[in-house]
Amino acid sequence: MADHDLIELYLAELELRLSPAIVEELADGLEESVRAHVSRGLSPAAAREAAVREFGSPDCVVAAFVRQSPGRRTAMALLATGPVFAGLWGTALIEAKVWQWQIPKAIAIVVGLVLLVVAGTLATIARSNSLGPARFAGPAGVALILLDLGMVVAVAAVTPSVSTPMWLALFASVLRAGATARNLPSLRWCRPG
Repeated sequence: MADHDLIELYLAELELRLSPAIVEELADGLEESVRAHVSRGLSPAAAREAAVREFGSPDCVVAAFVRQSPGRRTAMALLATGPVFAGLWGTALIEAKVWQWQIPKAIAIVVGLVLLVVAGTLATIARSNSLGPARFAGPAGVALILLDLGMVVAVAAVTPSVSTPMWLALFASVLRAGATARNLPSLRWCRPG
């Protein structure tokens, strides 16, 4: 293989798994690395080999991006805080005697199913070794925002008086919805699979 093809093949493999913007950044970094190696006395061919070796295999590069992907970090944060929200809402709804509320079964089932799908999606993203699932972090975040805001509206409409646990759950949901919404723009950088 011609030594010029080494970097082109390396970048071509990365293009299959990373967004064009990321690959462009990596190409710039490779060029800088090659120039640095040439300035230290390596031949251009040896400098290209050294630069590729420095960057690591495409699998290692992709793995590093997966670990740092905004979608994965967001999924992990939302999963980590899930038990806290479950505890807050569970306490608030038990105290409010939710079983006495007039909630249509279909709505309760849909909300439960959406919550299960969102949790499953976030778990898949957090455990994945590729960037493909990370593209679902945005839709999962939007669904979670809608669930949080839906709970806030439903409780405000149905509950005659709001207790301290309910205030805590409401405040936490509004806070999580805001934080998730603020994160949504950063969840669009990875290429759909």
